[in-house]
Amino acid sequence: MSSNHPTETSKVKTIISACAIAAALVSMPASAQWYVGAGVGSSKITGVDGSQGIAPNSVTGANSNKGSAKVFLGYQATPNWGVEGQYTDLGSRDFQIRNGANAVIGTGAYRSSQFSIAGTGTLPMSSGFSLFGKLGVTSNSGNVNVVAPGVNASASGSQSSLMVGIGAAYNITPALAVRLEYEDFGKMISGSGFGGTVRGNNVSLGLKYAF
Repeated sequence: MSSNHPTETSKVKTIISACAIAAALVSMPASAQWYVGAGVGSSKITGVDGSQGIAPNSVTGANSNKGSAKVFLGYQATPNWGVEGQYTDLGSRDFQIRNGANAVIGTGAYRSSQFSIAGTGTLPMSSGFSLFGKLGVTSNSGNVNVVAPGVNASASGSQSSLMVGIGAAYNITPALAVRLEYEDFGKMISGSGFGGTVRGNNVSLGLKYAF
């Protein structure tokens, strides 16, 4: 009887090891997973001039809130850390160029978008809620067109900036979540034709699906 103890002990150790490995494999999808999502929101652009230096004119309507739309793809490496890429259409803004008497003497439009990749940090809370933040690099682009007396001009360009974001999410199911977030894209674009430094941010509400 005593000769069987080492064999039984080995079997128990093997079973325990197999169970531990199986548990680890089963738990992996819950802590490491891909996700996709989309959202709509309101973007804010400031600093657009567009008057093409036609002093003493002023511009109205360019620095305004407009509807935005975004799509994103991410990888949640652990419950707390991940990486996420996104594209956001920040909308088109029509504006008017006014003279010193405040009469409209020209019109224009400014359109902008961004593409970014960022690291994410998530703090799970109770009852399916979580808080998260993002820090990364964004490539912003913009285009402005102006039509005024003696002027029919356009300017476009891109700008790389630091992107920061904060938000909150709620898991409707283990795979589906709704999230509200704010993102600052920093400097959108600067240079001739824009009259200064254009900055942008966005508030959005979206859905995220993990698989």
